[in-house]
Amino acid sequence: MTKQKPTPAAFARPAERLRASPSFVQALTLDGRPYVAKETEPYIQYWLSERERVLLGQFAARGGASLAEATAGYFRSRGLAPTAAERARVARDIAGMREAGVLMGADEDTSRYDARIVRDYVAHRPFPREIAQAIVDSAAIGRDTRVVDLAGGPGDLALALAARSQRVSLMELSRGFLAAARKRARDLGVPLATVHDSCNRLVYRDDTWDVATVSQALHWLDDVAVCRGLVRALAAGGHFFVVHSAMEVPDTHPLAYLLGHDSILGRKARAPFATEVQPLVRRLDRLFEALDTTAVQRVDLNERGAGGGAGLRADGVALFRQARPFGLGYARGFLTPRHIAVTGMTPEDFWADAEARCAAAAPAQLMGTHHWALLHFRRGGLGEWPDLLALAPREIGYESA
Repeated sequence: MTKQKPTPAAFARPAERLRASPSFVQALTLDGRPYVAKETEPYIQYWLSERERVLLGQFAARGGASLAEATAGYFRSRGLAPTAAERARVARDIAGMREAGVLMGADEDTSRYDARIVRDYVAHRPFPREIAQAIVDSAAIGRDTRVVDLAGGPGDLALALAARSQRVSLMELSRGFLAAARKRARDLGVPLATVHDSCNRLVYRDDTWDVATVSQALHWLDDVAVCRGLVRALAAGGHFFVVHSAMEVPDTHPLAYLLGHDSILGRKARAPFATEVQPLVRRLDRLFEALDTTAVQRVDLNERGAGGGAGLRADGVALFRQARPFGLGYARGFLTPRHIAVTGMTPEDFWADAEARCAAAAPAQLMGTHHWALLHFRRGGLGEWPDLLALAPREIGYESA
């Protein structure tokens, strides 16, 4: 990442508490140059001066530090006199790291999906119960099945699985989503363990699971890192399910300029849904074949994990199609401030415009299609899947929260 002089607005307020972002990991090049790299999308790399390296350590304490505390700690640890010129350099470095996201507010969420988006996400993006049931049936999930839902948002799928197993965990980067999932679990009276971490770090954990799921989130993760983690973490006979989805609205939809094929947020190919699922299952199957094969003789103390020898391979794909409304509530539960920034509009103008468009539309004009795919991988799978272009999708219903 190329450093730029931070804008005045980027400078931290003196009383503000900042912390080192847990999304960045510090490392050294072979010749000893320090840098931090973001483990989640977008994968930012930020080179550190020696002053920045020491300052970052000041903010790495539990609960973070204020600007004054970190500055005092810097001069104390370096044995330097706090001259006005050096204080200005420290303030500028802190501002640069703050602007890049290397430093963040002590109460800020690490995920773009923060607490503000939870209500609309839960109300207008419910997970289809038919797909949850297909996962339960395919993996024979019972009371003691160890399950982890990766990047599971506010917990729709995890909670559905927790109704069958008392050993379900939700691993999620967003503190807002985790808090919502815990509250929903209490309200439903089901046990749910939560893990606040990036799923890209799965390979560094010592947990063992019988079933792992990831829904509508694998594209935000490093799929190689996730697959490496699953090679370690999935028990013998274990299952891995990937839920992939895509929305489709007609060009006449009032929000087609945001959610349609020719969206201002990015153009989407006008192609059958199966054509994007087919390469995804092929890619993941080939990754598991390479990472988890028993045909390669190697000395690798960490990779074999709990699998007991049987490799993870594709074991089938199912397609689903769901007619549903895509209105203002869905947009609020889907679009983040980063999406809005791309449009060049202020958040107030953006939402006022979207609200006016939806209010002027008849209910039938808000309808679209949500396409779903359930990819199943299993230890001992044969690495086979059907011709998806010839596979008829199952029609499923829509139930708002």
